[in-house]
Amino acid sequence: MSVTAENILSHEITGLAVKVVESTDPTLRGLSGVVAFETKNMISIRDSSSRIFQVAKKAASKIQVQTDAGVCFISGSSLIGKPEDRISRLS
Repeated sequence: MSVTAENILSHEITGLAVKVVESTDPTLRGLSGVVAFETKNMISIRDSSSRIFQVAKKAASKIQVQTDAGVCFISGSSLIGKPEDRISRLS
């Protein structure tokens, strides 16, 4: 099953291209790259120069995610929780 805008929350987001569109932290706005790692409350984003940035899920108000089917937007707070628990909870 491929990742689409309808089922993005029930899939793993590690490895997907993301961009922080809106954030309570102004230094994170516009940050883009690939999700390198995800924990309960944080997302690690690797940018084009291979630097890794830690982004709190609560701080990212709107995240743009590039999927196979196109672009979708999600709230960082909808990702809160362990990835494995979120996937099993929504399946």
